[in-house]
Amino acid sequence: MGRGTPIRFTAVESCDKVRRNVFCRGYSDCLNQAIQKKWPGFSCEKCSSYEQEYLEGDRLEDDYARCMALAYVSGAVDLRARAEA
Repeated sequence: MGRGTPIRFTAVESCDKVRRNVFCRGYSDCLNQAIQKKWPGFSCEKCSSYEQEYLEGDRLEDDYARCMALAYVSGAVDLRARAEA
C-alpha cells in the first residue's frame, strides 16, 4: 500500500459532505497528518491508496482517540466545555 494522500478540508455544514475512508489501513496515518498540520479536517476524496482495514479492541479505541484529537485541534470539539458540564 502506498502512503495516503489526504487533502486539507475546511469546516463544512454537515459531516456527509466530507469523504473519508475510515476503514482504510492508511486512515490513521492520514489522521495523524491532519492533526500534526492542525487542519480543520481532511478528505480522502482524491486518494488512490485505499485498502480495507478491520479495527477491534485497543486499535479501535486508539483510532477513536485520534479522531477526537483532530476534532479538538480543529476547534470542532471543546473538551474543556465537556469537562465543566
